Amino acid sequence: MLIIVKNNINEISRVCDIVRKFCEEHNVSNEKCHDITLILDEIITNIVNYAYPDNKEHELSVDIDKIGVHITLRLVDSGIAFDPLAQADPDVESSLEERKVGGLGIFIAKQLSDELKYSRINGQNQLDIRVAIYSEGKDNGN
Repeated sequence: MLIIVKNNINEISRVCDIVRKFCEEHNVSNEKCHDITLILDEIITNIVNYAYPDNKEHELSVDIDKIGVHITLRLVDSGIAFDPLAQADPDVESSLEERKVGGLGIFIAKQLSDELKYSRINGQNQLDIRVAIYSEGKDNGN
């Protein structure tokens, strides 16, 4: 399912609503659906806030699919080149006062997904995300 998103922070709730419905239709547990929407919220927020320095309206796409026991997501934007996987993980051990601002969204996406891949193709950022819909030791998503 392809979702076209404007680079507006208010679009995130619409995308998450669509994804929750997708999860429900594909029997994805509430826990895994929450993980998927949190990943999308974090990544789309970064794209909206940083990918387009011209402050004009742009579109990005989110393609979601269920393949076997995984939900796959592909986010594509034409913003400035940015490989989120090349960024160092934030220091989550220090106190809040000692930590640098930023980087937690990407860190959360890494922690909640099974696989992340970044590519820059034809002037576009492409982030592929794969999330197993079943927890270890379970044979269904509920």
